[in-house]
Amino acid sequence: MTDSKLDLISRLKGAFRQNRLLSLLVGCPNPAPRWNRCVKRLLRELQGDARILDLGAGRQRRAPNVINLDIEPTPEIDLIGDGHSLPFKDNTFDAVISEAVLEHVHSPNRVVQEIHRVLKPGGYICVAVPFLQGYHASPHDYQRWTVSGIVQLCAAFTEIESGACAGPTASLHWIFREYVGLFFSFGSLLLAKAISLLVGWLTFPLLLLDGLLCLHKDAGILASAVYFFGKKL
Repeated sequence: MTDSKLDLISRLKGAFRQNRLLSLLVGCPNPAPRWNRCVKRLLRELQGDARILDLGAGRQRRAPNVINLDIEPTPEIDLIGDGHSLPFKDNTFDAVISEAVLEHVHSPNRVVQEIHRVLKPGGYICVAVPFLQGYHASPHDYQRWTVSGIVQLCAAFTEIESGACAGPTASLHWIFREYVGLFFSFGSLLLAKAISLLVGWLTFPLLLLDGLLCLHKDAGILASAVYFFGKKL
């Protein structure tokens, strides 16, 4: 893949994300039931005056008391900023949520240190990262984690729970649609992505199988994505 092609795809994604309907064309559904339950439980517990940061929020707002930060503007973003140097004082937030962000940063360790810095003592970290997923530059894509890998990355926090959040079917689904896209692309990356997206939407009902597979204690060995939920002491 050339840098010019990747830049074009990144610009197209950025343009689509400015519109709520067009943003649906950027990717396929990727259910993460355990992650979603974890985040919803955290938001329920931290209602009212609690301050919550969504680092890399994109186009979603999880709750009224959540501050959305991202590197590019979308209709729901409150602040433009870089996770390597968060524009907040120490001990500011009761929780920091970050979904599918750390794979796109130069130094995940530095970002996690910044999360630790801006969290109050007793504050919560809730992060989800990819394990078995295809390359997805937005605008860059640098690394992947196993369950034990994300636990190690967040070693400064006391673990509450961790595991697979997008299961083995999601891994298979991602690789299959990207494979079909490349096979019929005739050397065009844009065509490959378009075919992959079409195949993904046509076959996404298969992802419902992960509702069962994610209950398996060893789902993490083939998980599409993993998560960590912990607390700053």
